[in-house]
Amino acid sequence: MTKKQLRSMVLAVFTAVFLSACGAESSSEDDSTATGAGLHTFTEDVQLCTPYLGSSSLDQWAAWDPDNAGSVLGRMFDPGMGGDESLYAHSVILDDHIELVNRFSDYWDQDGEHIGDGVTMTVDTGVESVVIPYLDQYTFGGMSVAVDRMVILQSGDLTVRMAFAVDGEIETIVDQYEIGDTDAGVFYTVRDGDYRALWQASVRDARTQHMWEGDVSQKWFRITECSDAGWEVMGGGSVAGDDSMMAFSAISHEDPESDDEFYLAISLQELNNGTSPAAGVFDAAADPPDGEEERAYITKTSSKCLGFLGNTAYPNDVDELDWIF
Repeated sequence: MTKKQLRSMVLAVFTAVFLSACGAESSSEDDSTATGAGLHTFTEDVQLCTPYLGSSSLDQWAAWDPDNAGSVLGRMFDPGMGGDESLYAHSVILDDHIELVNRFSDYWDQDGEHIGDGVTMTVDTGVESVVIPYLDQYTFGGMSVAVDRMVILQSGDLTVRMAFAVDGEIETIVDQYEIGDTDAGVFYTVRDGDYRALWQASVRDARTQHMWEGDVSQKWFRITECSDAGWEVMGGGSVAGDDSMMAFSAISHEDPESDDEFYLAISLQELNNGTSPAAGVFDAAADPPDGEEERAYITKTSSKCLGFLGNTAYPNDVDELDWIF
């Protein structure tokens, strides 16, 4: 199996999880989005089941080197270090959009234009499904998601298009935004009981794509990311306690002649303390992960592994992130 075929298979599995959670193959007959109700935000939930290194000492670890993966982990989980390469930078943006939409929740059932506090929102309750911008590239023809309505918000240079559905404990959001002609991004999220999933692609200070999912009760997560910084990373594990284990695998593309893959297994305590694990970093070609315990998250044949997105799977410019009408 080629790398492209393997990546497509992994993404298809990930997409199937999203679709099963949000019922994207059919539209709901019961419009259960309550007037005045608010959508839930994501950042606190992501932090509950994913490492957050805002006060870590990972900045003392060396820059990317096959023998030291610390900088990759820091850029993933420390928003101050990683900026747009950190998932948290994007979950905060999504939360801002959700909170903006929630300000108009009393008007969600009222088609037309609503204005308040310098923000204009247009509601369309006739929208029953949307195709996810950009992220649909992995579904061979577009991924259609059932929604209850779409709202468009305009605030200065910011335009937010958000389509969503609420059905009991299940919330589904498709969000696309533009800031002038320089920054843009798209999100697809699912909240179903304790399960959370967030998929994003954006063009900002960095061009990135993340796929993430986790469980806020069981405290597990898995993630895969690529960016224009020249590296890819995937992995996951548990954050239930200090001794909880995670595994991550990374590829550096800084050397165009080498796509060597390296991985490590690390405890939550080691990660929080910025301590390199005693076992060190492994060469995946010489000593491939065996799918056992936390290494299942980086073993491509495991159902727990999201796989790598691909070296250039991030959007190149804002036009690639246009809303699909």
